[in-house]
Amino acid sequence: MFNLLPKDEKFYDELEQLANRVVNSAGQLQSLVVSFPNRDGQIQSIEGDRLGAGRIFKESLLRLDQAFITPLDREDILNLITEMYGVVDRVAELSQRFRLYGIQDLHPTLEGQARNLSTLAGVLSQIIHGVRSGKKLKDCQPALDTVAGTMELVKRDREIFLGGLFIGNPDPLDVIKKKELHDLLEDAIERCEEATEVLVRVLLKNG
Repeated sequence: MFNLLPKDEKFYDELEQLANRVVNSAGQLQSLVVSFPNRDGQIQSIEGDRLGAGRIFKESLLRLDQAFITPLDREDILNLITEMYGVVDRVAELSQRFRLYGIQDLHPTLEGQARNLSTLAGVLSQIIHGVRSGKKLKDCQPALDTVAGTMELVKRDREIFLGGLFIGNPDPLDVIKKKELHDLLEDAIERCEEATEVLVRVLLKNG
């Protein structure tokens, strides 16, 4: 039986646009960490992504409220746009700390975690750009394997960071600042992973 009521395909555009913002902000953060303490406009670029992602998020929420039929389950769309906007927002919040805190040095694992986020963002974007064309879960298995491997690296870097955080006689304020940087980055990573898990459910339901 054919459905004569059209689905709003604009949701695919907005999901893909949000994914692009996630990829760009993650890449800019990685560049910022690698070039620290130099900053070549990455913070401004990330802030632009935050503002752009915020606009897409609000537009998609409004569309979700008004649409009669959606191409994906409403709950899945809501979770995807919420988690992806959350990634960009956390990255922006983290990048502002570089400007506000006057940090003199970074813990080595921050670079690894920024790279992990960038990897996850790329995988997330790859899967999202395949949803419109009807890709199946089996088509995305290599990408999901990459997510699993990257999350093992996230766990390892977290353990290394916590294990070395209090070695010697560190300045308590410096410890607090560095831990906040890591916590914000790891929150962004977890949101990226959550969005990928939502996509797995989408692929299973639509397969």
